[in-house]
Amino acid sequence: MAYDLSPNLAPGTQKKDLDTPCYLIDLDVMERNIEKMAAYFRGRTANLRPHMKHHKTPEIALKQIAAGAIGVCCQKLGEAEAMADGGVDNILITYEIIGTAKILRLMNLAKRVNLMVTVDDPDNVADLSQAAQAAGVDLGILVDVNSGQNRCGIDPGSPAVALAQSVAKSPGLVLNGLCGYEGHLQSVADLEERTTRAREAMSRVTATAEAIRKDGIDVEIVSAGGTGTYNITGDYPGVTEVQAGSYVLMDASYRKVLHDFDLAGTILSTVISRGAPDRAVLDCGMKALSSDQWPPLVVGLPGVEVGGISDEHLSVQLTDSDSRQLRPGDQVELVPAHNDTTVHLHDHLFAMRAGELEMVWVVAGRGRIR
Repeated sequence: MAYDLSPNLAPGTQKKDLDTPCYLIDLDVMERNIEKMAAYFRGRTANLRPHMKHHKTPEIALKQIAAGAIGVCCQKLGEAEAMADGGVDNILITYEIIGTAKILRLMNLAKRVNLMVTVDDPDNVADLSQAAQAAGVDLGILVDVNSGQNRCGIDPGSPAVALAQSVAKSPGLVLNGLCGYEGHLQSVADLEERTTRAREAMSRVTATAEAIRKDGIDVEIVSAGGTGTYNITGDYPGVTEVQAGSYVLMDASYRKVLHDFDLAGTILSTVISRGAPDRAVLDCGMKALSSDQWPPLVVGLPGVEVGGISDEHLSVQLTDSDSRQLRPGDQVELVPAHNDTTVHLHDHLFAMRAGELEMVWVVAGRGRIR
């Protein structure tokens, strides 16, 4: 008998009746987060273009767009295809698309939606131009500028200007502007340091945009920023859109950085073992809760401290008499340390309101690593 991946749960199902481990969303909290971020950008020069690598779910993306976002960002081509299949039309892929197979898929996607992609290499520009001409599409391009993260991105200044010139001259490509995401600063806990460094990073990106304009080339878009810098980069002169994503659900790592948004996403788990008086074991190991940033937060249970994790087990220490009353079958809820990689482990998100199931969403971007 095949394993049934569908939850087959009726609306109104109580939290206590859900099979675990599962990913829960508090809809009231999530909707407040979406509205709060959207409200921040209303009337500002910069627009909101939230990143989908956080929740990977078209239904949530459409809620963000309905609240005022101009479109979305995706990290991988497969993620963008999933968003397009789910009805999202305006997509920026903040990733270099390299190789014949992916470029062919990119062109097919460009025939379906309003699409932009980042570049940092002249050979890639040539390949995209050739493919766009063959497909009969005009592909939007943002030159990816290294704002200090030292990941992808060409150096600011003259190298980026030269690449922009190449894009502007390439048939089938439309130079829309620059991407200068300062991802290395999102987790800087000290606000003053985060502000200073984010402004320094944006000064390099916006100065590059001005240099391109002085060369007679229009730069419409300067895209940057994340949840940790939304109100820094979002107010920096010359930045036109912000790529914040984690504000929707939040996680334990971002909770160390800011409290502007509330925790909406949790893993519901079950106690499966009480092998020692001061230890309980939960059913949410690394296959349900990512361990790349640590630790998760235990919700509403004082005296329960996260211990070790393995493939299918999470150990917690019970530090007082109340917590030692936990028994096999009891539920424990945890806030993931990193939502992006945790959501990626789940087929479904269980959308709850006041402790009852309202709907189940398929994580359409799950596994879309190509």
